[in-house]
Amino acid sequence: QQGLAACSDAVAVGQGAQIVFTCLPSQNVVRATVNTLIASMAPGGVIVDCSTISPQLAGELAADAAKHDIGFLDAPLSGAGAGAQAATLSIMVGGEAAVFERVRPLLEHMGKHIFHLGAAGSGQTAKLCQNLILVSTLSGVMESVALGRAVGIEPQRLLEVMDTCLAPTRVMEVLVKPKFDGRVPFDHSTDGLTMICKDITLVRELAERVGVHLPVGSRIQSLYQQAVEKGHGRKDLLAWYELIEQGVFEAD
Repeated sequence: QQGLAACSDAVAVGQGAQIVFTCLPSQNVVRATVNTLIASMAPGGVIVDCSTISPQLAGELAADAAKHDIGFLDAPLSGAGAGAQAATLSIMVGGEAAVFERVRPLLEHMGKHIFHLGAAGSGQTAKLCQNLILVSTLSGVMESVALGRAVGIEPQRLLEVMDTCLAPTRVMEVLVKPKFDGRVPFDHSTDGLTMICKDITLVRELAERVGVHLPVGSRIQSLYQQAVEKGHGRKDLLAWYELIEQGVFEAD
């Protein structure tokens, strides 16, 4: 109805377009579809894959495309259906800068926040980091709802409270970003990890008392306890990433 031409398969798409966007459900489907497009597109074409795949696969596809003089960008998305409909998606892009600049006007029709992060695979790395934050946060929220219900607080009321507190909606703006952009220095003299370990231990004790198992919360508490026992209790709470880089925690 808006003038688009339908194609019966990926070969026809590749033969009929200079720039092709893909957004597909699995690595196998992405690999097969992109390989078909590489074989059917004319030299100078571009493939922009908006699926979530491994950075390694993105790099392999970019290298395969380059052999046929086809540009390739990995450009995973964040923002869900509402962001897609409103064209306010966040788009994380990896690939050659010149190819990115060529495609940027099209990306701007899809998203509000567009980031070119480096070589092929960089977009996927950022998307996986985003998913780690998303899943960790959602797990914490859902465990909090379960714990609140166990002591008689309904989810709607608990979430009303959370909307006014640091957790989870404002933690990035109030705590994380000011530290990493230099506005607020890291402070290793405040017993930051000791204090949060105390708090999360209280959470675990409450959950055990009311018979609610918190798999994520329990694991987090054990990690904080491990950090404190190894002498890192005075570190700034947000220096946690340094402990990961130093290999403080034992691998599962």
